[in-house]
Amino acid sequence: MSTRDMTQWETAICKVVSQDGEEEIVVRGHRLSELVGRISFAEAMFLMLQGCLPAPGQARVLEALLVASIEHGIAPPSMISRCFASYGTSIQAAVGSGIAAFGDRMGGLGEQLARLMTDRLAPLGDPAAIGEDLLRVAARAIVDGARQGGGRVPGYGIPLHGADPRAPRLLAVAREHGTFGAYCRLAELIEAELAAVRGGKAVPMNLDGVGAALALDLGFDWRATRLFLLTARSVSMGAHFLEEQAQDTTWRHLRADQVTYVGAEPEQR
Repeated sequence: MSTRDMTQWETAICKVVSQDGEEEIVVRGHRLSELVGRISFAEAMFLMLQGCLPAPGQARVLEALLVASIEHGIAPPSMISRCFASYGTSIQAAVGSGIAAFGDRMGGLGEQLARLMTDRLAPLGDPAAIGEDLLRVAARAIVDGARQGGGRVPGYGIPLHGADPRAPRLLAVAREHGTFGAYCRLAELIEAELAAVRGGKAVPMNLDGVGAALALDLGFDWRATRLFLLTARSVSMGAHFLEEQAQDTTWRHLRADQVTYVGAEPEQR
């Protein structure tokens, strides 16, 4: 770790070229002008984060994850963007505030699961070489750890559904395109272990959970996990902002009778 002042910067991500008659933007060793119209946004995202272009199957799975993450009704982030629209703010303020609402209890649980799974599997070497028995041991350890800590396994269960319809579809896409690996299998085994300790009552994997597994099997760092939800959901927040504006809503608020005051009352005069 080193301390650097504001005059010292190094990056392997991008170089802006404007000299000797050449105008270009180099991204991870590729001319951006040559990528435009040739690769998808998902492929560009993969390139930015991993430094190389994905295989076709990897691109399809990442694209599927972004599509699955794009919308989920008037959930807290889109509710925030709609409120901001009613207050007369800009679209960037609304979307930025919605993104800032994602945290460890809402929208960020995939990162927590990704870290748990990485901590369990990384010491075992190449994920492709990890057998089913070791994956079952890891799944049991993750579930037992959550139970002993009095918490829940992040990435499982969802209030708005009996079972998240996005998770099984994304796992099927991963299988179809050859990216279903140790982390996806571990995620399935965690789901099975949760059901076993609850006497057969399922706690299905949700979007955060399946997103974590897919991202790790695609080779992303666990710390990048939230990016896939945030990137896609920013489009949703923009759409909700624009719809609220079109409805000409002014000042979304709680009525006074919807708020219960539990503080002290002033002394009677």
